[in-house]
Amino acid sequence: MRSASLVCPALLAAATLTFNLFEPNNTFGQPQPKAAPAAEAVEMDPAKAVAEFIKRRDDLAKLDQKLRKEFETATPERKQKIAAEHTAAMNAFGRYAEKIIPIAAKAAIPAYIKDEKDVGAEDLTLAYLGSLLQTNRYADTAKVADELIAAGRSNPALYTFSGMAHFAIHDFAKAKELLTEAGKRDLEGQPQEATVFLKSCDQYAKYWETEKAIRAKEAKANDLPIVVFKTSRGDITLELFENEAPNTVANFISLVESKYYDGTKFHRVIPNFMAQGGDAKSKDDDPSDDGTGGPGYRIPCECYEPNARIHFQGSLSMAHAGKDTGGSQFFLTHLPTAHLNPNAQAERGHTVFGRITKGMNIAAALQVGDEILSAKVVRKRDHEYKPKTTAGD
Repeated sequence: MRSASLVCPALLAAATLTFNLFEPNNTFGQPQPKAAPAAEAVEMDPAKAVAEFIKRRDDLAKLDQKLRKEFETATPERKQKIAAEHTAAMNAFGRYAEKIIPIAAKAAIPAYIKDEKDVGAEDLTLAYLGSLLQTNRYADTAKVADELIAAGRSNPALYTFSGMAHFAIHDFAKAKELLTEAGKRDLEGQPQEATVFLKSCDQYAKYWETEKAIRAKEAKANDLPIVVFKTSRGDITLELFENEAPNTVANFISLVESKYYDGTKFHRVIPNFMAQGGDAKSKDDDPSDDGTGGPGYRIPCECYEPNARIHFQGSLSMAHAGKDTGGSQFFLTHLPTAHLNPNAQAERGHTVFGRITKGMNIAAALQVGDEILSAKVVRKRDHEYKPKTTAGD
């Protein structure tokens, strides 16, 4: 049985699982290119889609080998042309795969369940799972992978995919079980991301028990502020953690009520990590400065308090460029993100000041350029919401 790392490189390029656990520059302030348009839906018989995909994948693998061999002895000028040809071919296959894999999976998954030695069906199934994870569809990933494991399919990648997905949806005990098993089965070693998830399972299981208890008390009190984003992709309802982050919540509510966020765009979206917005500079047609703006002041971090909340799936958290430099920008997490949690000694971390209660599927589907059409406070406590601020951008 092949491990995930032995799947055709071209296939992995088309559906690579990339969990961005460690941002090299955690400033949340850099603009990001607008996402490519979503692939158009195509109609095709699933079995034919499987055959076509395998042929095009194999053709690409042959081209990849040919170009790599030629590259070794090519002139500098020719090397540039080879690199460009290789990139174009890989990108074209990626666009094709995005359209065809969901269709082919309808035939590939049953074929893989029927015959574990069906290499083409196995490759397509793994690619489909990778595409589900890349679009933050964690429950779907877990469902498919768990069904395959229950059917006796033993590729370590299935355990890795499912373990990561269970981690994302807060099933940390199951995630630990699956990722541990993946490590036993994959002699070449797990991806770094899976290893990090595995190491975080025990701690996050404790965090989650604490979080559930807090949420139960909040539900009973039923008095936390609520804000609704109407976005170009759908509505997102946010419950704000005024008890733990009162100043950050006051800032957010004051900005919402001043219509600061109306017309702003999500300028930075990283799959399996977060979607960031809240910059007024994103309202214009110039994306080059998106992510660099603020309300003209700064607010202090509240993540170093003893009762600070932790990042889970759907957390609403403050973006900043360093301690006490937050302003208007925020982000919505796709999954638990341990590296963003507070570390008072290192003066690192981000203030979680709310969570998504409705519309997680909308948040998970956000792309660069999606717009907050309007933001509205639909409930708040009976007092003034005026943040304490310091001078800044």
